[in-house]
Amino acid sequence: MKFGIMAPHQYPFDEDLGERLRELTGLVEHASNLGYHSVWTINHFLSNLATPQPISMMARLIECSGEMRIGSGILLLPLFNPVHVAEEFATLDQLSGGRVTLGVAAGYREHEFKALGVDMASRFRRLDEGVRLIRDLWSGRPVDFQGEFYSVQADRCGVPPVQPGGPPIYIGAGSQKAVRRAARLGDAWYAPGNSPNPSYLSKHVSAYDEALEEYGRADQVVDRPIGVELYCAPTTEQAVEEALPHARREYYSYAEYPALRWQRDRFDELVRNTLLLGSPELLIERIREYEALGFDHLIFRPMWLGMPVEDARRSLELFAREVMPAFA
Repeated sequence: MKFGIMAPHQYPFDEDLGERLRELTGLVEHASNLGYHSVWTINHFLSNLATPQPISMMARLIECSGEMRIGSGILLLPLFNPVHVAEEFATLDQLSGGRVTLGVAAGYREHEFKALGVDMASRFRRLDEGVRLIRDLWSGRPVDFQGEFYSVQADRCGVPPVQPGGPPIYIGAGSQKAVRRAARLGDAWYAPGNSPNPSYLSKHVSAYDEALEEYGRADQVVDRPIGVELYCAPTTEQAVEEALPHARREYYSYAEYPALRWQRDRFDELVRNTLLLGSPELLIERIREYEALGFDHLIFRPMWLGMPVEDARRSLELFAREVMPAFA
């Protein structure tokens, strides 16, 4: 089992963004020194929180992340031209010495698509076409590509990636149809671990595995990542006391968007079924459940809105000392 962190670069607008970003780079460096495997960035436009953009954030994190893999979790690919993404991520791959992963998804916030002039109904077709074009460009050969949305004629990517064939591509997906798309297109399915439905993961893992077999790609998957919310303290009571108010504030901010309104209405279910707030012993037990489902890369947000960075550092330290060795 590998462990990574989601860089929490979303902040209230009344906070000092420069200071928060300095805290974040220090937190990532601390995670690297503690032996965490990866760090991931967030993508939204015109957000209700100050949200620095992921490609710029990844470039900044290269120098403070040691040997960690650096990924986008998740880039909203339909809102970008895939030629731009292919060249940016190949550049990041060069700058990082081959430590980059491209995580993409279709998006869900209507106002982002409207503001950027992209028909939201086309987002899944754009995702499919974009991934295929990016892979072609990373081949190193001149590309002839004529799609519904994008066209390249006998041109090659201006930046060769370090990793052969380019960085791995993870596909974020929630519905069973989207999970099947991830099996067909991606090097991995980036699974969401925050469904309040206790049977969600087992059903969707089965759908993913069946689709991999159907597409003949079972041997091509490089990773089994899942994104969760996690906080570690000496006792579960202390973990809940220190983390829950901040997690609630963050989830309530997401619930301002219609597609995520359920997160406010069902927050207590989220706490019971998905938020990993607890002692090392409890977290080991809960993570074993993910391991039994086949997941081998746990990526978690180490802090939420308003949480002191010192609390996040202590949580990362305790988790690295008492939980990670159980999965070595």
